[in-house]
Amino acid sequence: MMSSQLFSPLCDVHHVFMQRVMLEEDAEEVRSFHACERRDCARVFRECGGYSDWIEGEFDESRSYSRTCPQCGAVLYLAEVDHWQKVETWECARNECNFSEEYPSPSAR
Repeated sequence: MMSSQLFSPLCDVHHVFMQRVMLEEDAEEVRSFHACERRDCARVFRECGGYSDWIEGEFDESRSYSRTCPQCGAVLYLAEVDHWQKVETWECARNECNFSEEYPSPSAR
């Protein structure tokens, strides 16, 4: 089940905000995802699959990254980055779940 929550994931590469993008398709459902604000970045976040790339109108899973919520099984998104402490905060994308965890930033590993 997709959430109707208005959350704002950060790009897992550049740590900048991602904007919601709507895909107009022939199918009855309109799909949406979040895309990195940087023009040179192809990273996208989808509630159904986590982070991947959007290249030439297709989802490219070759560099995909997804973390699963241990409470409800939904996908986690990067919500906040503390550059001083080198800690990332990951939160659950599901509206009914308030799971959040801190994780060492890749730059700190």
